[in-house]
Amino acid sequence: MRSIGNKNTILLGLGFQILQLAWYGFGSQPWMMWAAGALAAMSSITFPAISAIVSRNADPDQQGVVQGMVTGIRGLCNGLGPALYGFVFYLFHVELNEIGDRENLDKATKPNMVNPTDESSIIPGPPFLFGACSVLLSILVALFVPEHSGPNVRPGSYKRHSNGAQSHFHSPQPGILDIKEPLLEDSNV
Repeated sequence: MRSIGNKNTILLGLGFQILQLAWYGFGSQPWMMWAAGALAAMSSITFPAISAIVSRNADPDQQGVVQGMVTGIRGLCNGLGPALYGFVFYLFHVELNEIGDRENLDKATKPNMVNPTDESSIIPGPPFLFGACSVLLSILVALFVPEHSGPNVRPGSYKRHSNGAQSHFHSPQPGILDIKEPLLEDSNV
């Protein structure tokens, strides 16, 4: 992350995620699924980069709050994601039973499909392509993340010790911190 920056790391991780989902969507051989899984491992660099950007843009006294929000949103997505994509699989008429059971069925009688003449429903690709499109939206959002912005450090709000390891707050000078800024306000927008 240090060599290419946090924003570019997020974009790289999301790019790997799109490739992985598209490969799952279009893949037809078992080796393709394993290769797509390797891309999924590469896309795991996204969350640490997001945490680093949030940490750099938050005031020192708000670090726990913003990291808790990011982790809470991630947990919410990990909980709601399977339910949402279960519904997406249902919308695309994808049934994930054993493949051997499906091959033994007569082509005229496909009980797991709404339209028995729909041959494209056998390939579980459309939900993964839907996921790739949603990651594309994430890339569009990530493009607008500022590259180098830090917290609005106010004079007298904290003092760094000589060893540079810790920051301690001191009472601010009167009149400097009269107005508390909202946590997620961005002056670049």
